[in-house]
Amino acid sequence: MSTTAVDLVKRTPSYRRPAGRRPIARLAARQLRWLALVLLLPVGQVAATLLHRYSEWSEAEAVRARLGNSAYHFTDVPYNAHTLTERLFADGQSVAFVPALCAAALTAILTAREWESRRVAVTLTQSVSPVRWFGIHWGVQAALTLVLTMPLVVLYYLNAAHAYREDLLVHGAYQATLYFTIGPVTLAYVLLGVAAGAFVGTAMRRTLPALLAAPALLWLLVALLVRSRLAALLDYPVFAETHGYHPGGVLGLQFFHLLPQDIYLVNSLTPGDYWPYQLAQTAVVLALTAALVYGALRIVRRRTGRAGARIR
Repeated sequence: MSTTAVDLVKRTPSYRRPAGRRPIARLAARQLRWLALVLLLPVGQVAATLLHRYSEWSEAEAVRARLGNSAYHFTDVPYNAHTLTERLFADGQSVAFVPALCAAALTAILTAREWESRRVAVTLTQSVSPVRWFGIHWGVQAALTLVLTMPLVVLYYLNAAHAYREDLLVHGAYQATLYFTIGPVTLAYVLLGVAAGAFVGTAMRRTLPALLAAPALLWLLVALLVRSRLAALLDYPVFAETHGYHPGGVLGLQFFHLLPQDIYLVNSLTPGDYWPYQLAQTAVVLALTAALVYGALRIVRRRTGRAGARIR
């Protein structure tokens, strides 16, 4: 005979019925506290590196003032433009897309474990619905990843904006990529990662397949968004200028470490385009995030509805 939700409740006498959103959120936060402490280590390391990098720009400005702008950009002097551009590019690799991929993998694991451990069946006999249970858990996971990622985005933006404004980077595509890539859209990618992990974990309900599929789905969705230039459609003059040009790369895409990138589009932007471009990208990514969350909740509602009907 198969195990029912009533049998599971009888075997877990210490389980306390959640009375609302706050108890569930506190439970989800307690489950993530050790994971958060572990993640603080790499986050702190990247933040310390970005703080140190910001102090190097004053050294670069001193070198340029002493030797001249041409020597700073085209000779191999300490703190020259090429060296600092490479260092900032290396720093950005840890911020641009890695947090989103980690969010997708972690959410997929935690969601699939909820199904594998059959805790979902327990919620069917409680006052809280499975949809609310998963929604609050995903919200807590999204809040955790945002809190960990936001300081890195701010610190990187301070470095990139200062270097771009003071003309301390190598001119061309590198300069544009370092300045325009990371910002609010990076946080939107993190939310998209959580949504992708929630969708895959709910659809597959197995930890290892979900762990592999969620980052792959996230990468594929971002690649399609970048390749389609949907964000540029919100700023049509930019879209008209770059439409049809996809030089080099793989299927017209280049990459900032693991992040799919459209270098031709980014290199066509002007300094005043930073916030319009970032906000347009963020809007498109958040719309896709909402679609994935809606799909995941539909799957939860359908599967738990069938389970509830069998129990009754």
